[in-house]
Amino acid sequence: MSERDSAFDALKTLISLTDKDADPEAGANTLLNAQMSSSLAFELSAEDISAQTKLSAAACEAVDFVDELTRYILLEQMGKNPKLDTLEKMGSYFTALFKGRHVEYCYLACLDESKRLTRCCRMGKGTVNAAGVYVRSIAQTAQISQAKYAILAHNHPGGTLVPSSSDIELTLKARDALALTGIKLLEHIIVTRSSYVGIIGGGYL
Repeated sequence: MSERDSAFDALKTLISLTDKDADPEAGANTLLNAQMSSSLAFELSAEDISAQTKLSAAACEAVDFVDELTRYILLEQMGKNPKLDTLEKMGSYFTALFKGRHVEYCYLACLDESKRLTRCCRMGKGTVNAAGVYVRSIAQTAQISQAKYAILAHNHPGGTLVPSSSDIELTLKARDALALTGIKLLEHIIVTRSSYVGIIGGGYL
Protein backbone atom coordinates (compact mmCIF):
# COMPACT_ATOMS: atom_id res chain seq x y z
CA MET A 1 0.00 0.00 0.00
CA SER A 2 1.39 3.41 -0.96
CA GLU A 3 1.82 6.33 1.46
CA ARG A 4 -1.06 8.13 -0.23
CA ASP A 5 -3.34 5.10 0.05
CA SER A 6 -2.52 4.75 3.76
CA ALA A 7 -3.18 8.44 4.34
CA PHE A 8 -6.41 8.22 2.36
CA ASP A 9 -7.69 5.30 4.44
CA ALA A 10 -6.77 7.03 7.70
CA LEU A 11 -8.45 10.29 6.71
CA LYS A 12 -11.53 8.50 5.43
CA THR A 13 -11.87 6.61 8.72
CA LEU A 14 -11.45 9.77 10.82
CA ILE A 15 -14.01 11.67 8.77
CA SER A 16 -16.56 8.84 8.82
CA LEU A 17 -16.29 8.59 12.61
CA THR A 18 -16.62 12.30 13.30
CA ASP A 19 -18.90 13.70 10.60
CA LYS A 20 -22.00 11.67 9.76
CA ASP A 21 -23.09 14.16 7.09
CA ALA A 22 -19.82 14.20 5.15
CA ASP A 23 -18.67 12.11 2.22
CA PRO A 24 -15.51 10.54 3.72
CA GLU A 25 -13.92 9.73 0.36
CA ALA A 26 -14.52 13.20 -1.05
CA GLY A 27 -13.20 14.86 2.09
CA ALA A 28 -10.06 12.71 2.14
CA ASN A 29 -9.39 13.33 -1.53
CA THR A 30 -9.86 17.08 -1.16
CA LEU A 31 -7.30 17.25 1.65
CA LEU A 32 -4.75 15.02 -0.09
CA ASN A 33 -5.05 16.65 -3.51
CA ALA A 34 -4.37 20.09 -2.04
CA GLN A 35 -1.03 19.06 -0.48
CA MET A 36 2.40 18.45 -1.96
CA SER A 37 2.77 15.26 0.07
CA SER A 38 0.33 12.98 1.88
CA SER A 39 1.78 13.65 5.33
CA LEU A 40 1.13 17.38 4.98
CA ALA A 41 -2.61 16.76 5.16
CA PHE A 42 -2.20 15.78 8.82
CA GLU A 43 -0.14 18.88 9.58
CA LEU A 44 -2.89 21.32 8.66
CA SER A 45 -4.54 23.27 11.45
CA ALA A 46 -8.24 22.72 12.12
CA GLU A 47 -8.86 26.19 10.66
CA ASP A 48 -7.04 25.32 7.42
CA ILE A 49 -8.91 22.03 7.12
CA SER A 50 -12.21 23.83 7.59
CA ALA A 51 -11.28 26.36 4.91
CA GLN A 52 -10.42 23.64 2.39
CA THR A 53 -13.37 21.32 3.07
CA LYS A 54 -16.95 21.36 4.28
CA LEU A 55 -16.21 19.04 7.17
CA SER A 56 -17.69 19.52 10.62
CA ALA A 57 -15.70 21.18 13.39
CA ALA A 58 -15.33 17.78 15.10
CA ALA A 59 -13.85 16.20 11.97
CA CYS A 60 -11.42 19.08 11.48
CA GLU A 61 -10.27 18.80 15.10
CA ALA A 62 -9.88 15.02 14.77
CA VAL A 63 -7.57 15.33 11.76
CA ASP A 64 -5.64 18.13 13.46
CA PHE A 65 -5.24 15.96 16.59
CA VAL A 66 -3.15 13.43 14.64
CA ASP A 67 -0.19 15.83 14.95
CA GLU A 68 -0.50 16.02 18.71
CA LEU A 69 -0.72 12.25 19.00
CA THR A 70 2.30 11.78 16.75
CA ARG A 71 4.25 14.34 18.78
CA TYR A 72 3.40 12.53 22.02
CA ILE A 73 4.46 9.14 20.64
CA LEU A 74 7.75 10.44 19.25
CA LEU A 75 8.68 12.11 22.54
CA GLU A 76 7.67 9.03 24.56
CA GLN A 77 9.97 6.89 22.43
CA MET A 78 12.90 9.09 23.45
CA GLY A 79 12.27 8.53 27.14
CA LYS A 80 11.64 10.94 29.98
CA ASN A 81 15.23 12.19 30.32
CA PRO A 82 16.98 11.87 26.95
CA LYS A 83 20.65 12.79 26.72
CA LEU A 84 21.02 15.82 24.46
CA ASP A 85 24.77 16.02 24.07
CA THR A 86 25.05 16.30 20.27
CA LEU A 87 23.42 18.51 17.66
CA GLU A 88 21.83 15.43 16.09
CA LYS A 89 20.17 14.40 19.37
CA MET A 90 19.01 17.96 20.00
CA GLY A 91 17.63 18.17 16.48
CA SER A 92 15.74 14.89 16.82
CA TYR A 93 14.20 15.90 20.13
CA PHE A 94 13.05 19.32 19.01
CA THR A 95 11.87 18.10 15.60
CA ALA A 96 9.52 15.80 17.52
CA LEU A 97 8.50 18.57 19.92
CA PHE A 98 7.60 20.95 17.09
CA LYS A 99 5.88 18.33 14.95
CA GLY A 100 2.86 19.92 13.30
CA ARG A 101 3.18 23.29 15.05
CA HIS A 102 1.46 25.93 12.95
CA VAL A 103 2.74 29.01 14.78
CA GLU A 104 6.12 29.91 16.25
CA TYR A 105 6.97 28.64 19.73
CA CYS A 106 10.12 28.97 21.82
CA TYR A 107 11.23 26.32 24.32
CA LEU A 108 14.01 26.12 26.88
CA ALA A 109 15.49 22.71 27.65
CA CYS A 110 17.19 22.44 31.04
CA LEU A 111 19.89 19.77 31.37
CA ASP A 112 21.78 18.27 34.29
CA GLU A 113 25.55 17.83 34.56
CA SER A 114 25.42 14.76 32.28
CA LYS A 115 23.41 16.73 29.70
CA ARG A 116 20.23 14.79 30.32
CA LEU A 117 16.95 16.64 29.99
CA THR A 118 15.36 17.46 33.33
CA ARG A 119 12.77 19.99 32.21
CA CYS A 120 11.52 21.53 28.97
CA CYS A 121 9.57 24.77 29.32
CA ARG A 122 7.63 26.78 26.79
CA MET A 123 9.00 30.30 26.99
CA GLY A 124 6.87 32.00 24.38
CA LYS A 125 4.42 31.76 21.53
CA GLY A 126 4.66 34.00 18.50
CA THR A 127 7.64 35.84 17.06
CA VAL A 128 10.87 35.30 18.99
CA ASN A 129 12.57 38.49 20.14
CA ALA A 130 15.38 39.54 22.45
CA ALA A 131 13.34 41.69 24.82
CA GLY A 132 14.96 42.07 28.23
CA VAL A 133 12.09 40.52 30.19
CA TYR A 134 12.11 37.54 27.85
CA VAL A 135 15.83 36.93 28.37
CA ARG A 136 15.48 37.33 32.13
CA SER A 137 12.70 34.72 32.12
CA ILE A 138 14.99 32.29 30.32
CA ALA A 139 17.77 32.77 32.87
CA GLN A 140 15.37 32.59 35.84
CA THR A 141 13.69 29.43 34.56
CA ALA A 142 17.02 27.68 34.02
CA GLN A 143 18.25 28.72 37.45
CA ILE A 144 15.06 27.60 39.22
CA SER A 145 15.35 24.28 37.38
CA GLN A 146 18.92 23.90 38.70
CA ALA A 147 20.18 23.44 35.17
CA LYS A 148 23.86 23.01 34.41
CA TYR A 149 23.33 23.39 30.68
CA ALA A 150 20.53 24.84 28.58
CA ILE A 151 19.28 24.65 25.01
CA LEU A 152 16.99 27.15 23.35
CA ALA A 153 14.82 26.08 20.44
CA HIS A 154 12.13 27.61 18.30
CA ASN A 155 10.40 26.68 15.09
CA HIS A 156 10.08 28.50 11.78
CA PRO A 157 6.69 27.41 10.40
CA GLY A 158 7.48 29.28 7.19
CA GLY A 159 10.27 26.82 6.44
CA THR A 160 13.40 28.98 6.43
CA LEU A 161 16.44 27.67 8.27
CA VAL A 162 18.33 30.96 8.13
CA PRO A 163 18.39 32.67 11.57
CA SER A 164 17.03 36.19 11.66
CA SER A 165 18.91 39.05 13.29
CA SER A 166 16.47 38.73 16.21
CA ASP A 167 17.29 35.02 16.54
CA ILE A 168 21.00 35.78 16.73
CA GLU A 169 20.47 38.66 19.16
CA LEU A 170 18.39 36.46 21.44
CA THR A 171 21.07 33.76 21.36
CA LEU A 172 23.79 36.19 22.40
CA LYS A 173 21.75 37.81 25.16
CA ALA A 174 20.48 34.49 26.51
CA ARG A 175 24.02 33.05 26.48
CA ASP A 176 25.32 36.01 28.47
CA ALA A 177 22.39 36.03 30.93
CA LEU A 178 22.74 32.28 31.55
CA ALA A 179 26.51 32.58 31.98
CA LEU A 180 25.96 35.00 34.87
CA THR A 181 24.18 32.19 36.73
CA GLY A 182 26.84 29.61 35.86
CA ILE A 183 24.74 27.89 33.18
CA LYS A 184 26.14 27.21 29.73
CA LEU A 185 23.94 27.65 26.66
CA LEU A 186 24.83 24.68 24.47
CA GLU A 187 22.79 25.61 21.42
CA HIS A 188 19.89 27.53 19.96
CA ILE A 189 18.08 25.26 17.52
CA ILE A 190 15.81 26.40 14.70
CA VAL A 191 13.41 23.73 13.48
CA THR A 192 11.40 23.56 10.26
CA ARG A 193 9.11 20.79 9.08
CA SER A 194 11.93 18.90 7.39
CA SER A 195 15.16 20.00 9.01
CA TYR A 196 16.94 21.94 11.76
CA VAL A 197 20.03 24.08 12.28
CA GLY A 198 22.06 25.16 15.30
CA ILE A 199 22.81 28.87 15.52
CA ILE A 200 25.93 28.26 17.64
CA GLY A 201 27.12 25.09 15.92
CA GLY A 202 26.22 26.49 12.53
CA GLY A 203 28.65 29.35 12.96
CA TYR A 204 26.09 32.17 12.90
CA LEU A 205 27.52 33.98 15.92
